[in-house]
Formats: sequence, structure tokens, C-alpha cells
Amino acid sequence: MLSVIASELRGKVQAKLFLTPEQHSSIGASFDHMLAAPAIIDDRVMGAGLGRRGLIALAGGRDRAFADLVAAQGIDVVFEVAQWFGNRFPVPVVSWIPDFQHRRLPQLFPRSAWWRRDLGYRLQTSGNRTIMLSSGDALADCETFYPASRNKTAVVRFAIDLDPGAILARADEARQAHGLPARFFFLPNQFWIHKNHRLVIEALRHIGQMGALDSLPPIILTGRTTDPRDPTLFKRMMELAETHRLGSHFRHLGLIPYDDVVALIGAADYLLNPSHFEGWSTTVEEAKSLGTPMLLSDIPLHREQAPESLFFAPDSAEALAQRLLEAGQRPRLARDSVAVLQGRQQMRRRDYAAALLALFENVRGVTQ
Repeated sequence: MLSVIASELRGKVQAKLFLTPEQHSSIGASFDHMLAAPAIIDDRVMGAGLGRRGLIALAGGRDRAFADLVAAQGIDVVFEVAQWFGNRFPVPVVSWIPDFQHRRLPQLFPRSAWWRRDLGYRLQTSGNRTIMLSSGDALADCETFYPASRNKTAVVRFAIDLDPGAILARADEARQAHGLPARFFFLPNQFWIHKNHRLVIEALRHIGQMGALDSLPPIILTGRTTDPRDPTLFKRMMELAETHRLGSHFRHLGLIPYDDVVALIGAADYLLNPSHFEGWSTTVEEAKSLGTPMLLSDIPLHREQAPESLFFAPDSAEALAQRLLEAGQRPRLARDSVAVLQGRQQMRRRDYAAALLALFENVRGVTQ
């Protein structure tokens, strides 16, 4: 968001970033080139809208310390993420809700975590702020689960800041550096339970039973291996793959640099995402930017975000196996030119910027 404000919205919107001293010591001036002025560093940012201060804002209508800081900086609109600045905060508030996973997959949340998240969403959606959502799918969920949000929402589909030309130029170098074959599928998801890695193993096992595994490009994986909700998930999945002798086709590279991740997305035959749930997938946006075809679980968000992909039921190993064989046994698909990819990416960025600007202008107009 800071990037699109600093580029496509230059001269129309200025961004100011509020940091604690600890945050500033960690990130330094790395965001300053996207800001109207150097970041504001103040102790009052610590805990703003959270914990005890969130409760005070609930009871008294505002987080007074943060309100005073914001007012002194001449802010027109405040962006609120998993915080509560109060229903009588003196500056208009846009509250971003990324997704409603706890409603769609409640079994993945401890009861206390579920209620904590749900009460926070109820508070935000019933308050006098505008709710920013990343997809039409999230909008439908928001208005279904929290009817008080109706007529207070805005969909802003983000587009990433990525230059296809520079990344594709080093795609083959990155592939070779990681010892990968010319053809492969790439699954760069964190090992979280809802990301559905088990389905991939089951699909590969099914293909092996058909005697067709040797004809299939390997599936290469990256990402964090710890899920607090299921700490042994990664170990179990890798052991399961080894048990079925799938190690050569289910290869985890570990946590690699982001530049290598996007380069491998550019080098892959297909991006693979079997997830049961997504908010607005960054890896899908990266694949779109690089012209990489996609094999995606058939969930509403994926249909919305990348309708030209190949889809499979997220609970059917046979359906995924069929898609993998279909994709792997035909010639590698030709990519569009870098110029075409850059043009499409610029269009997505302009659409993102226009939606963001419309949101900010509407918020200001309602309160003036």
C-alpha cells in the first residue's frame, strides 16, 4: 500500500508511518522513500489500540494518547489493523480485515482464539469506521457473518510491486542454483495446516500407483515449517512422503530468500496452491505478474483472483492427480512477452490505486 501511494497516487495521497522506537531500530529508514516525511517515532505508538489501551478506547471512545499524536500530525485518515482506536476517534478510520478464516475453518482455532478474533471483528464492523476488504469473496463473508457491516465496506484488491522483466531475467539462474530440473511445479506455501500439503502427497501417491510418477515433473516446495496450531505437521508430511517413496517428487528447499522464491515462480511450469482457504493470495499475484500458469484449489477466492487457472477440488487427490498429469505431460506453455506482462501488471497497479483512492476520498467525504 505504501508503494502504490508513493507511485501511482503521488500528488494525491501522502502516507505517514507511525513507529515505536523498537520498530524503528529494526527497520531503520527502509520505508522512508515511500513516505511524505520520515517515519514518526513515538512511545505512544506502542500498544496503540491494543490490550489495555484497546479496552480504554472501548469504554471511553478513543485511545487518547494515539489520538493526540495523530491530531498533531494533521492526519486525514487512519489505517487500523487488528486494533481498536475507539468509536469516537477524532480522525476517520479505515479498518482492514484480511479474511474470515476463523468462520470458514473454525476447527483450526482454539476456542479462546476464535472468540477473541470474532469479538474484534464484531466491534470493528459495528463501529463507525469503513471496513476495507481484499476481495469480493471476503465482502460476501463479511456481510454474511457481520450484517452490521453492510453499506460500510469497500473492496480493494491489492496488486504487488514487482518488475517481471528483472525477475524473469534471473529465473533460470535461480533454478540452476537450487539444482532443479528444467520442468517443475512450485508450491511456495508455508507449512500451515489449511494450506493442504497432504492433498499433494496423496495425489502423488495416486499417480505412483498408476505407474506414471516418472513422467511427472517434481513438485518443489519452500516456506516456513512451523504451524503453531499443529507443530508436528511438517515432520509428519515429510515422513509420509518418504513412506510412499515420493521424496524425489516432493522436495522441500527450506526457507529461501524472497528474490529466489519469485524467480522460481517465474521458472516453474506451474504455480501450485492446494489451499483450503485464502484471503488474497500473494503468490497468485506473483504468478500473474510473471505469466506463470497456475494449478489452484477450486475455492471462490481463487476463482475470483485467477479465473483462467486450472482448478481441482481441494478434497480430491484424484482430481489433483489428473490436473498434475494433464499439465506435466504436455509441452511447457509459452509465456507472454515481458512487455505484455509489464503492461498487465501496471494495469493491476492502477486498478489497485484507483480503488484505494476512492476509499480514502469516500471516507473523508462522509466525515466532512
